[in-house]
Amino acid sequence: MTPHHAESNANTFLGDLLRPMLGRNAALAQNSRTIVGHPGWQPDLLITAPGRSAVVVEAEYTPAANVEQEAKDRLGCEVTIPSLPIEAAIALRYPTRVDTAPDLRAAVKDARFSYCVFTVEGHSETPEQKVKKTARFPESGWLEGGLTDLADLIRLVSVPQLPVNDATDAMQKGIDRVVSILDEREKDRPALSQQIAKLLGMDNVPQTRRMAGAILVNATVFHERIAGSRNDIKALSQVCGPEVSNPKAETLKAWQAILKIDYHPIFDIARRLLDLLPSRSAAAILHTLEYTAGEVDSVGVENSHDLTGRVFQRLIADRKYLATFYTRPASAALLARLAVAKMPAVDWSGAAAIGKLRIGDFACGTGALLSAVYEQIAARHERAGGDLEQLHPAMMQNVLYGCDVLPSAIHITGSTLSGAQPHVDYKQSRLYNMPYGRLSDGSVAIGSLDFLKSDAQLTLSNFSDPATRTGSTGDTAAGQAIAEIKDSTFDLIIMNPPFTRATNHEGAHADVVNPAFAAFAASKADMDAMGRRMTALGKGVSGYHATPAWPRLLRP
Repeated sequence: MTPHHAESNANTFLGDLLRPMLGRNAALAQNSRTIVGHPGWQPDLLITAPGRSAVVVEAEYTPAANVEQEAKDRLGCEVTIPSLPIEAAIALRYPTRVDTAPDLRAAVKDARFSYCVFTVEGHSETPEQKVKKTARFPESGWLEGGLTDLADLIRLVSVPQLPVNDATDAMQKGIDRVVSILDEREKDRPALSQQIAKLLGMDNVPQTRRMAGAILVNATVFHERIAGSRNDIKALSQVCGPEVSNPKAETLKAWQAILKIDYHPIFDIARRLLDLLPSRSAAAILHTLEYTAGEVDSVGVENSHDLTGRVFQRLIADRKYLATFYTRPASAALLARLAVAKMPAVDWSGAAAIGKLRIGDFACGTGALLSAVYEQIAARHERAGGDLEQLHPAMMQNVLYGCDVLPSAIHITGSTLSGAQPHVDYKQSRLYNMPYGRLSDGSVAIGSLDFLKSDAQLTLSNFSDPATRTGSTGDTAAGQAIAEIKDSTFDLIIMNPPFTRATNHEGAHADVVNPAFAAFAASKADMDAMGRRMTALGKGVSGYHATPAWPRLLRP
């Protein structure tokens, strides 16, 4: 008679195998007295980590008749130590052969599991009780995968969605309050709105003031997180709290101190926006920002990158003149997973080896693709036993290159990438605000496409290595940098480049001569000149008519 292994033994091995793949996460198998109010419940596997929601895995041998209900029952409960909510529960079925395998550990290690995940989407009040709203993924059937796939899923669903939603709502309310102040100034000081629009490279429309508000709110939330981990940066309450007599001056000093560390993509544009504001309006806005940052902090979300992405996704409007149809996060995640899987062999355990990679997005927009690639690399590094905090400076300083013609896009990308480890400093970044349109010397620029002519280009803003800047950090007019994008040096280029026809006669844009270059109030002469430059640079470059092609930048 073939012996059968107890499910508890399989669960113990599953926990042992997953534990080194989950970094700071603690994986506990078969522990009782772990769920508040249910001392008799014994989750098959409980995964916890600082700043993350708890994840339960309930596992049974196939056919696993009860596993889905057991997983659903755990949702919404609270873990005892540390005190964390369970927002996700995975129902897992072991394949039949695990039950009778001669070597149980080896069988679990090599198994192809089938599983689904249940998540809490919120609560609805009824007269009788509070009822949980849950979702199953997939809606029917089962996912299949091995240990690596299971570890990736656990990492994904441990992001605390409900607190992130609350924090995002708080940031949105703060943005709305800032925008209401800016809208009032538009009535009595229209020149201010024009200056803000010029700084952001956008038209003077309500959307632009919303973007300005989002940049200021995002900077203050980031400020509070940096101040919480450093003694040399004053907290928001000390620079723009109700007792501060000149909050604008004090905040500008604090942001200048942060800029000496780096964080240029986040704070350089925010500092210049704040500097434009009249002192009285700045004080009202900063008091609002301090309150908003406090609301966000009280939610208890550890990392801010989820907030940044969600807030800016809410603000993105159809700006067809720049052909900026931004990549959705789900699409970015899929594309990044497929792309990173096809990269040459890398020692994912070492930050130094990863730091030799070069990955670029030369129309980075909100940074969705670069952020998704970062997430894929971080997952591989963590599974290999690496430390994500040690990896972060290498990713920011050496690996990830982003270019865009919009300063606001560079702000979003920098915030999103920095938010992966918001308490970890880095000395430089490779994010570049590219010149676009008619320049002061009479020539025209076409953004990152100018790299088709030369490996080195002068950028508009000091978002990169301080050693390459042409002006000081404090001089907003001179803060340029040389960006080097050398041929045959990139391991991965991942882009959703602008797709726009040279002739467009639809709807509200029927009078635009060349929509591909109709940004920043470009004249017909400007658009014609930019088109001629594109034609000249595109000669001999394969496929440039369809998309901006970058094959020559890849390593052979």
